Amino acid sequence: MLFKRIGDFGKISDKTKFRNEGNKIYTFKPQPNRFLSFFIEGRKIVITNAFRKKSDKIPKNQKKRAIDDRLDYLSRTEKGTYYGK
Repeated sequence: MLFKRIGDFGKISDKTKFRNEGNKIYTFKPQPNRFLSFFIEGRKIVITNAFRKKSDKIPKNQKKRAIDDRLDYLSRTEKGTYYGK
């Protein structure tokens, strides 16, 4: 439902459902799960990882993984090596 909403309206203003986590990483927050993601050109959303919420803050290792996955994705698409041969 949250993905449809952002697709239909281009944003979700409710911070209890969607939030900017910094470093161009965003969180979709359907209870009790969290989906870390980033946006790319062409109006695409890439989900990097997901986890079940256990505390108020995002675990540092989950956010680091999302940041690393974003940088890896951008690097591979820039080089034209996103898909393996």
